[in-house]
Amino acid sequence: MAADPYAIDAPCYDAVHGEGGEDLDFWLPFVAEHGGPVLEVGAGTGRIALPLARAGHAVTALDPSPAMLAIARERASTEGLPLTFLEGRLPGAGLPPAAFATVILPNDVLLACSAPGEQAAALRAAATALAPHGRLALDVAGPGHWLDPEGNGESILAFSGELEGESLAVWHTRHDDIPAQTRRLRIRYELTSADGALRTTASEHVLRYVTRTEIASMLDSAGLRVLDVWGDYSLGALTNASERLMVTAELAERSS
Repeated sequence: MAADPYAIDAPCYDAVHGEGGEDLDFWLPFVAEHGGPVLEVGAGTGRIALPLARAGHAVTALDPSPAMLAIARERASTEGLPLTFLEGRLPGAGLPPAAFATVILPNDVLLACSAPGEQAAALRAAATALAPHGRLALDVAGPGHWLDPEGNGESILAFSGELEGESLAVWHTRHDDIPAQTRRLRIRYELTSADGALRTTASEHVLRYVTRTEIASMLDSAGLRVLDVWGDYSLGALTNASERLMVTAELAERSS
């Protein structure tokens, strides 16, 4: 079995990302409109899956990280929420066909499919898992938040706060490659205890950035018809300055 890709990130994830998030104002109404069962791809520690379950939806949380899912399972168990958890990623998760009314890929999850052809394969797998007329929505970095090689190698303080009585600082260092459309992101976690002792860990992830045109082409090839495109969680128009790129699609009629 492959090593857990987010084992280092998991213990700090909730401290950094917190509860809720402005994107919930998009995901909760979207799922409420189209119904369940719902599949969240890249569910992590349950930041979105748990609120969906609290709202009464049947949720399957898919993630490649056992460490992330362990946290999500514990949180769901504490609240008595009946989520289904699956360890894996798209493609290759072995999902039942035509099982979900809604599939969501929030917060750059599609970008984590960085191997050649992996994004298209992930969307094909998602389409296979959708029931007739099912809906899919994804959220990735928009034109105003795209790759920028001028910042390569610069360490940026992405978060400063507390974690279980210790001070936590999170530093991001990136290497952006525009021709390859990739970002290699190194995340360094610095934990300082009350007595001043410092512990440092680091993870590295590769993201493949994608344009609106590419997304539309991949969705079409997967048998999904684009419905709407937005530039923020409040359904604003996509512009050159938009930090997010939101796309929704519907499963086209399958030929008999």
